[in-house]
Amino acid sequence: MKVGVILSSDDPIDLYVAGTYVATEVARGNEVVVFVTGRAVLAFAGRATEPDSPEAAKMRELRVTWRELFESAKALGARVIACETAARIFGVGEEEFKTAGLVERVTSMYTFLEEVADGRLIAF
Repeated sequence: MKVGVILSSDDPIDLYVAGTYVATEVARGNEVVVFVTGRAVLAFAGRATEPDSPEAAKMRELRVTWRELFESAKALGARVIACETAARIFGVGEEEFKTAGLVERVTSMYTFLEEVADGRLIAF
């Protein structure tokens, strides 16, 4: 089954929840395409600052940060694309995404929805 996931937050806890979902869907054998839009483009461009909290420290200790979850999901076949309009709004260039290493390309919501077709769609 195809699963489309739309991310719009740069909050590390929201991204952790989404990363857990994405990694689990891929591990279950589903094809997952993630569309990064809104403030999430900042996180996926490497501009996110990790909070200095006990929860964040525990996540790092357990190796379950949002980034590690998405790296694992990508290794299993998840694809991550970024919204071209949101990237322009926040001044994020393709080179930043490339350097951060999670986004494979920058495109439109239309293209994302065409790729997901009649699959399940989840928004975080």
